[in-house]
Amino acid sequence: MSAAPHALGLIGDPSPHASRLLRILRWSIGLLARRVLRFRLELIGGENVPCDPHGRPLGGWIAAGLPHVTWIEPFVMLVLLPPEPRLIWFGDGRVIERSRWRRFVFRRIGGVVPIWPGGGPRAFGSHLEAVQRVVDAGAVFALFPEKGPPVPPGQARPLEPGLGYFALRTGALVVPIVFGGTHELFLGRRIRMVVLPPTTARELAGLARDDPLPEPDSAAERETARRIVEALHARTADAVAEAHQAAEPELGTRKRWRWLTHAFR
Repeated sequence: MSAAPHALGLIGDPSPHASRLLRILRWSIGLLARRVLRFRLELIGGENVPCDPHGRPLGGWIAAGLPHVTWIEPFVMLVLLPPEPRLIWFGDGRVIERSRWRRFVFRRIGGVVPIWPGGGPRAFGSHLEAVQRVVDAGAVFALFPEKGPPVPPGQARPLEPGLGYFALRTGALVVPIVFGGTHELFLGRRIRMVVLPPTTARELAGLARDDPLPEPDSAAERETARRIVEALHARTADAVAEAHQAAEPELGTRKRWRWLTHAFR
């Protein structure tokens, strides 16, 4: 397994099983967040995580997190979602390679599809192939699909159409996961994560069950992918605003260690 710069496709195994190292890392992050930083992590809507008839968590779906405004959201998702099926991340390759310890961790736990600037069609094809492998293996593909400049707290930025393509090509459920309280971090911060009901590419695009899907790489597919992400953005807008409001501190709250907001940029 290699995490060399500009490596395309999935780094590591798409297995849904969490290794011992990943479980230790997840436990350690949760302990640090709750005991040292005293973050009050709240999970709302846990019943919306896809499960089998016996209540066991299922994989093969896409976790779409928003808004993504600081470094904390992926760690909150890692801690609050079940350890298995494990999360496979769609992440910035430059962040993965930024430091020696990050390269060390990712080379050992794997589970990431790196994004590189200017990747072009070849990179996009590798991304689609990687997402299909993750879904087929029964893991969970996790991404933060926003794009563009910052927006005020309580809102999400527009979404990249790539999410629409992933949902169309794989047929996987899309589970929106909304965060509140992550825009400004401090000691004892309340952070809320809300899992919304699963949806599908067909539902978001307004397609009936027997309507044909657009041909791959066609103008119709591009338009459908755009409709999917615009519908998801609209569908999650109220939940984003509500999560932000619910996590806001009372007036006069002392905000110690506000440097945490920018600690891992």
